[in-house]
Amino acid sequence: MNTLFIIAWRNCWRNRLRSLIVISAIALGIWSSIFIMGFSTGFVNQRVDKMVQLEVGDIQIHSKTFDFDNDISNTILNKETLITTLKNNKNIVNYSERFISEASAVTAHGQNGIKIIGVNPKNESAVLNLANRMSEGTFLDSKLAYPIVVGKKLAEELHLKLNSKVQLNFTKTDATQISKNFKVCGIYAIGNDMFEGYTVFVPLSKIEKLTGKHLIHEIIVKTNIESQFVAEEIIAKDASNLIESWNIRYPEIAYMIEMMDSSMFILMSIIVFALLFGIINTLTMSILERKREIGVLLAIGMNKHRIRGMIVSESIIYGIIATPIGVLLGYLTISYYGVYGFDLTAFSKGMKAFGYDPILYLALETKYYFMYTAYILFATIIGGLYPSRLATKLNPIDAIRAI
Repeated sequence: MNTLFIIAWRNCWRNRLRSLIVISAIALGIWSSIFIMGFSTGFVNQRVDKMVQLEVGDIQIHSKTFDFDNDISNTILNKETLITTLKNNKNIVNYSERFISEASAVTAHGQNGIKIIGVNPKNESAVLNLANRMSEGTFLDSKLAYPIVVGKKLAEELHLKLNSKVQLNFTKTDATQISKNFKVCGIYAIGNDMFEGYTVFVPLSKIEKLTGKHLIHEIIVKTNIESQFVAEEIIAKDASNLIESWNIRYPEIAYMIEMMDSSMFILMSIIVFALLFGIINTLTMSILERKREIGVLLAIGMNKHRIRGMIVSESIIYGIIATPIGVLLGYLTISYYGVYGFDLTAFSKGMKAFGYDPILYLALETKYYFMYTAYILFATIIGGLYPSRLATKLNPIDAIRAI
């Protein structure tokens, strides 16, 4: 076996340039596909992280009818019991009660439909990281009588800046209209035009003062373990409300994550399939060049299995050299851009419209490096089978006479 491998090694380097081209092609194919996989994973991770950490939290709790009847009086049921359950659950880091209402924001420069979210600033900051994404001002940490935090997109559309007045109009539980002037104390920027242009935050205490009631339409929860498990724990003790982890409430994002694994396997298969043809083509050309030599080996009685083993070994050698190079290049690239980020500022407007930041941090699970290595080594074995069979089908006499 050692002798076969030594012969195979020497055969690989008979045409040094061709072997280097094949090895380079395999290595570059592996590197580029790992980069694409890391790029795609970075996109998905960024969307999930931003949504969970800045917009919705790990778990959301609403009235069971809130999604199709978001009337201001449609509040969470048995709130006191629910709050006790949340406080007693060791897997819950914090929670934030929210008032939610559709409203209109009016300034001297225009009017926009918006969603008001009334929050306790301290609790909200303990669940979401929105306070860390302020482009101007603070997150409701203000001495203003009626402070409001608006998104950067809404501020641009209504020409708002710090201390600008904005009139909020919404309906009370008795169907009467509330109109109140608020002053901008902060402008947040999370890189999501849809969220920034529609969602404003005000102190829950000010909403209670205007409505005369303590109205809670939503509770968002931050957990320290897998959110679905905690949601099931809460459901076991409170079946009167709709309690959903983020991946249940937003199945399109969860489906995108599930599809990512499938996409990874498809991409790896396409790359491996393409590289397979390169290996087969190279070995076939090599056999045609060595036809007389193989004919002599067959004529002196060399076992066909040994000839096949020699050619398959040549294929494996290409994989053994190229795979570590490609995987290492891929790992270094992912590691670098995972720390410093991949700059997509040139496409920032389009990315922001879909909720992405212009700096993308690449990521790839360790398992994919090992899986890819196994895929390529398996492919090199498969790639050597056809050329090896072709070699042993040669007629020794015709092969020796070949020019």
